[in-house]
Amino acid sequence: MKKFFLMLSAVLLAAVCFNSCFPDDYLDDRKEVVTPTPKPDTDKDDESEKEPEKEPETDNESGFENTLTYDDLDKYDALKNYVNRAKSPDFKLGTGVTVSNFLRKTDEYKTVTENFNEMTAGNAMKQASILRNNGTMDFTQVKNFLDAAEQAGMTVYGHTLAWHAQQTNAYLNGLIKGKRVEVPDGTGNVVLLQTNFNDGSSPLGGWGNNHTRTVVNGVLKITNPSSVNNWEAQMAYDFSDAFVLGQKYTLSFKIKGSAAGHMDSGFQITDGYKSAGEFPRVNFDTQWQEVNMECECTAEGGTRLIFSYGKFAGDIYIDDFVFTATGVNYAYEDLTAEEKKQVLSDAMERWIKGVMEVTATRVSAWDAVNESVSGRDTNGDGFYELESAAWGSSSNFYWQDYLGSEDYVRIVIANARKYYAEYGGTAPLKLFINDYNLESDWDDNKKIKSLIHWINIWESDGVTKVDGIGTQMHVSYYENEATQKSKENHYVKMLQLMANTGKLVKISELDMGYVDKNGNTVGTANITDAQLRKMADYYDFIVTKYFEIVPPAQQYGITQWCLTDAPGALGTGWRGGEPVGLFYENYKRKYAYAGFANGLMRSW
Repeated sequence: MKKFFLMLSAVLLAAVCFNSCFPDDYLDDRKEVVTPTPKPDTDKDDESEKEPEKEPETDNESGFENTLTYDDLDKYDALKNYVNRAKSPDFKLGTGVTVSNFLRKTDEYKTVTENFNEMTAGNAMKQASILRNNGTMDFTQVKNFLDAAEQAGMTVYGHTLAWHAQQTNAYLNGLIKGKRVEVPDGTGNVVLLQTNFNDGSSPLGGWGNNHTRTVVNGVLKITNPSSVNNWEAQMAYDFSDAFVLGQKYTLSFKIKGSAAGHMDSGFQITDGYKSAGEFPRVNFDTQWQEVNMECECTAEGGTRLIFSYGKFAGDIYIDDFVFTATGVNYAYEDLTAEEKKQVLSDAMERWIKGVMEVTATRVSAWDAVNESVSGRDTNGDGFYELESAAWGSSSNFYWQDYLGSEDYVRIVIANARKYYAEYGGTAPLKLFINDYNLESDWDDNKKIKSLIHWINIWESDGVTKVDGIGTQMHVSYYENEATQKSKENHYVKMLQLMANTGKLVKISELDMGYVDKNGNTVGTANITDAQLRKMADYYDFIVTKYFEIVPPAQQYGITQWCLTDAPGALGTGWRGGEPVGLFYENYKRKYAYAGFANGLMRSW
């Protein structure tokens, strides 16, 4: 019966004439009208080596988007069964997962294990999820994830060894804050946290009551949708060093609200959420006022500066934030650039050594460095510089500012190869540089050209080797045909540039939204059947072009980043409220699933 459904789906697909208009996304591409049948599900070795028969092309002009029904989607096989293992033996079909969901073996687990053979953890293998503020590392969840992957017969792709985001900033900044020196009692004042929010970001995190914290025009805007208990909407910052018992600290900032209200703040011991001192309550109204207040640490072990404002429903605005330890008997002398580089080189080595000790025998492919190239060519040499705090976010930690643009990636790769071998890694280690906007049409693919330029620099030492390039493709289909065509053309150019390097090529984070003719993002709640079918065509194009342009020996794989459509409202979370998945939130297949499968089948 299963073979019957496979062949039936092939007949249905043969009746399809795909649009000549290629959808346009961050990166997308499409192929010609040849519809191979799905590979039969068989355990026979001789049959598995045969290319399936192809149905003849059709003159039907109605197009894919007008013929396939939801009943037809159920007749498709699992996605991984459409990969041509004879032509692409090393190709990995992957997906991004929320590790906590996967470990609970929810519907996500079932869908992932049925359709894919590799997984990338969304957050669990990033530094901020493992490295604590005191410098210790907790790999418990990573180990559990690797165990579960092995039990499911799946491989894990490592994401990521080095990045400027989601780093343990408090610990790293503590390493380079300077040499502690003694000063006369009561004369030292040390700024522990300071921001004016002018870079568009905030170092302060938070949680509770679905409230939001955004930076608007250089001001932190806190929006609490309803009045709840004060502790049910909070903002906080965690420090690596504990506040000192008996020590006094000052807090200054500007504040106003959309109405009159109040906010509480103080020190917290995270183990048990106990108080270690309270600042005076801040009352605010609709006019800006300056706040200057002092608090003494009343208990040992407090590491969190916390703010509570759940009772206030509305907007709170904060600017010019400074938190200082006052009257102390010490100060910090700045480290030299060379000293900072050495300290952070050692820290990077300790981090990678810890990662490889846990993963070397189980993970053989990694994003060595993530999103290293900026979108700025400040020196006019025709290539983008690396990311930097000079134009980046205060919530990030820019390793390259301290390790140097040339040595940053070299240090990461050298340590990865050293400790991978030391801790028993035997499979060839594949190290990628992963980035986004490589398919960009607005600058004629300048970012991928810049990344290739930097790879040549990093490898010019004769020692460093980058094995592959990962391209994030958080794309959208554009109803504007000229825009869509431009997107498709530059996706093709990107693949050609990547293939010409001779390195492995990986589509590392593929998901797709939809932009209407007016340039508006279309949410899941409002997208039409016809628009969903156009997205399926675009998936077909992207997958097809990958196999068409990238030689088999360079085909590392494709990872669908969003398994299902994103929950929430537009503009929240990761592409919140957008139809970015191959499945609906209830894990029912979408037309996008068929488009992806059709692209895989075209490689036969």
